Amino acid sequence: MESKGLWLSVLGTVLMAALGFGFAHLAESDAIFLDGVFSLVSFIMSLLMVYVSRLLQRNADHRFQLGYASFEPAFNVLQSLVILGVLTMALASALAALSGDGRLLQPGVAAVYAVLATVGCLAVYLRLRTIARETGSELVRVDAFVWLMDCILSSVVLVTFLAVWLLGEHLGDWLPYVDALMVIVMVLIMLPVPLRTLYRNLMEVLLAAPSQQQQEQVHADFRRAMAALPATRWSLRMSKTGRMLYLQARVLLEEGEQHSDALQADLWRRHLQDVLAPQYPDLELDVMFTADPDNLQAGSGQPA
Repeated sequence: MESKGLWLSVLGTVLMAALGFGFAHLAESDAIFLDGVFSLVSFIMSLLMVYVSRLLQRNADHRFQLGYASFEPAFNVLQSLVILGVLTMALASALAALSGDGRLLQPGVAAVYAVLATVGCLAVYLRLRTIARETGSELVRVDAFVWLMDCILSSVVLVTFLAVWLLGEHLGDWLPYVDALMVIVMVLIMLPVPLRTLYRNLMEVLLAAPSQQQQEQVHADFRRAMAALPATRWSLRMSKTGRMLYLQARVLLEEGEQHSDALQADLWRRHLQDVLAPQYPDLELDVMFTADPDNLQAGSGQPA
């Protein structure tokens, strides 16, 4: 399912880029050209995304002994930086146009493009959002956000060009600058999304803990799983990398169970894995059973 979503994105970006560049030439619009460039960048990143998706299905090997999960947030960091680069160049071009004589455009042709682009981007976004929810894929989720940005971009173009088409004669000397002003508005609308994506995935690359809400949920689920074990206290550390959740648990056993053998420890560990697996299918669980309270991680102890 994830692969189908990524290939849908690849095909969609090819069509949108061709549409954008073609209508940018006909309408003589930098805003439409930016839309085409954005689609072209999305096409290149979508191809890379398909490759990363295949890497994520591989098992750990001698080179990546902890698996390939880190490739997912690393790719999303790269994609966010590329998008921010495109937006920065578009903003610089628009500011240069404002300081010059501006540029006249063909609002009727541009409006036709904007209708086609808005409908197409919205359709792809809705489909990718559904796939992301069904698969839990961060790759598809980020890609869906890219399509949402493209949809917002196209809808802004549509509203503006319709207004220019209908009210252009009332704009007077401002008419040549409408295109540049629209690019600036588009950049400001789109900018928060790649910034948030960059921050969230950079934290995952740096092995930061997940959000406070997710930490609280994991602690609650782990507490429920621990209810059946003979433990007095336990501690839990976690990090999230892409779709992989890594938990490091240390369990202080009750005094009567402190001499249990390795077979019993394996049974307890299997119980924890079985209880947590339905909620966290991509879970890496590392459990240490101990009789020494000093082995519990400071600051993360939880009551049994």
